[in-house]
Amino acid sequence: MGVGHLKLRKLLKEETTYKDKTILKHKCSFTEHCILKIIDKDNNVNYYNVLKCNQCLSFKSIPLPGNISGHIFQDLSLEQKKLPLIVGHCKHYYNVKFMDLENVSFHQSEKT
Repeated sequence: MGVGHLKLRKLLKEETTYKDKTILKHKCSFTEHCILKIIDKDNNVNYYNVLKCNQCLSFKSIPLPGNISGHIFQDLSLEQKKLPLIVGHCKHYYNVKFMDLENVSFHQSEKT
């Protein structure tokens, strides 16, 4: 049995969206371009382009053709280093989806 179109869209949304559950429920407005830094159990780091809600810590990926997660495959550019940084830790040795992140925190810009 195959995966239906709506089921596939739901799975992709779960993989590329993080919902902040620590604040009152509201309609998120994803307007702030940030860089997501994910650190896995082996301290490997991956970066993603995301849009953060202007009211909470929720965010979603900025998809590109062939790259729905917004993963950044090269070193961060000087412009990307100036963007606000969201840091999350992956519970696994591999990143499955943004919803699995823990200890998520927001920083105005990366200090490297």
